[in-house]
Amino acid sequence: MKTTVFLLFTLLIILLGCQQDSLMQQLVEIDSLSVNREDERVMQELEKIAPESIDDEECLAYYWLLKIRTDIRLNKTIESTQAIDISINYFKKVNDKPKLVRAYLNKAYIFNKSDDLTNAALCLKEAESIVKDGDCELPTAFRVYHNLATLNNKIKEKDLAIKYSKLALKTAYRLNHDLEIAYGMMSMWISYNRLGKKDSAKYYINKCIPLIENLPKNKRVSFYDNIASFVVDDDVHQAEQFLKKAIEIKPNAYTYRGLARAYILNDEREKAKTMWEKALQTSDPYLKAEVLQAMYDSQQEEGDYKNASETAMKIVALKDSIAQKQREDDIRGLQERFEKEQELATERYKAEMYISIACCLLLLALALAVYFYYRNLKGKAELLKTKENLEKYQQQLKLMEQEGKGDSKAVEQLTQKVSELQQKRNSLLQNGRERYEEIMAGGTTIRWSRNDFADCIEYYRIIDADFVAHMELDYKHLSPKYIFFTILEHLGKSDEELQRIMAISQTTVRSNRSRINKRKRDD
Repeated sequence: MKTTVFLLFTLLIILLGCQQDSLMQQLVEIDSLSVNREDERVMQELEKIAPESIDDEECLAYYWLLKIRTDIRLNKTIESTQAIDISINYFKKVNDKPKLVRAYLNKAYIFNKSDDLTNAALCLKEAESIVKDGDCELPTAFRVYHNLATLNNKIKEKDLAIKYSKLALKTAYRLNHDLEIAYGMMSMWISYNRLGKKDSAKYYINKCIPLIENLPKNKRVSFYDNIASFVVDDDVHQAEQFLKKAIEIKPNAYTYRGLARAYILNDEREKAKTMWEKALQTSDPYLKAEVLQAMYDSQQEEGDYKNASETAMKIVALKDSIAQKQREDDIRGLQERFEKEQELATERYKAEMYISIACCLLLLALALAVYFYYRNLKGKAELLKTKENLEKYQQQLKLMEQEGKGDSKAVEQLTQKVSELQQKRNSLLQNGRERYEEIMAGGTTIRWSRNDFADCIEYYRIIDADFVAHMELDYKHLSPKYIFFTILEHLGKSDEELQRIMAISQTTVRSNRSRINKRKRDD
């Protein structure tokens, strides 16, 4: 019975896993359709999936990312950010930056449509911080820069608008795709036009116009509207041609504003009034203010001072409202504060990283010091044991020779042991002997380590054990360098030779003597 339950449970897990893998594969395929802007087909595929039936957190986050993006592309009304927040929270948790930046873009769009520019700006800055790290694809990076350019153009932050317009166009050129290049050009001409640089704006318009007919039809309207508004005062006929193309596709408030301006220039004021009324249906307060200003100018020209006065009051109230909201939102300040916080966070991360590296290096140095210290102790202990055994065997040999047993087998064995111990001692003292011979041959200690000094002293102990013992017993805690210094003096080296061998000055020679003398034990 238990075996049956276990097998059924295992089978259930396998089936659930397969179902999740199948759904994820389905979502990946749907996502690939959107690359070719097959939005209607994407929506059809998404509608086959019931979100309430999705048990896997990753699949649910991916589903809402695709669903919200498709709703945006199909111009559907999105009431809240609740669904896209599911995606953002999950992608944050698993650090899936490419999908996270796409989710932030979708959320920024929702806020922008509801005229919540503060939260839109925050979402775009979050997305930009990911783009700066190079953790997303070029089309996504373009969308981030283009949206930031559009936002800053809208709130008339001209320097920021041109900054992001340039970044958007640079990214578009790297993509080498007509749609992104055209949007990048449009962003540049709007930015330059707001800066009053008409020649630069005209340059980008002329570069953009040949690209428009290659764009998807539903993307062309904004280009026609913007070009018409730019050229209408110089060539009303050309503006009308572009606006006519926009009307054939799907006119909007900007199209009506452009038509109103064309009608005014053609002295068709009644038609212009009709277009202004349509344009005023927009929810964009900035566009509303421009339309009201155009109406006011026309009413003043007609001598309709009563309506002009009423329009003027609406303009003042609307501009006051916009200015108050801008002061409250302080979107420029928000962007600057966000970047400052990001810089501080980066600096903190770097500081923590440097501290971690320093701690690791310190621990490594400590570990190496401990290792070499104990290795040195072990070496000294082994050398001491070898020395004691050597002395013991040599003493035994001496006694046996005195007893007349020089030719016995025991003597032969002891002689062999003495020979082996002498070879072992020479091996242990090899580095010390090499260092000692190096100095005797005119070398220096410039490249010596602490162990080199210690090994050289151990080797010298064989030559003059009494002197080394004297320095260790009659002085307090002399370092290997100080003991080596006294050995050199004991060998009769002059001050000039001491300076050359140890790479020290005459002052240091005198200082060493003084410090060594101060450590002499009292009798």
